[in-house]
Amino acid sequence: MFRNMARRPIEKTETYLKYGFVITEHKFHYCPKCKSVLNAGPNHTPNYCSRCGQKINFSGVVWTKDRELGFG
Repeated sequence: MFRNMARRPIEKTETYLKYGFVITEHKFHYCPKCKSVLNAGPNHTPNYCSRCGQKINFSGVVWTKDRELGFG
């Protein structure tokens, strides 16, 4: 029933090691229902979660570039 109602993704900012040594800050988008990472970006915004089928609405999401914080 609620799967067909579009919901906004959950946005979290996390850090990871890019190229194995550059600490990079990235905003990940998660499904609001199953909490899996959505394969989304400024050039591709899926309409549905590939894992649970929840309809996703990316309107209003501001896309930012990854920010390099330094070397690890």
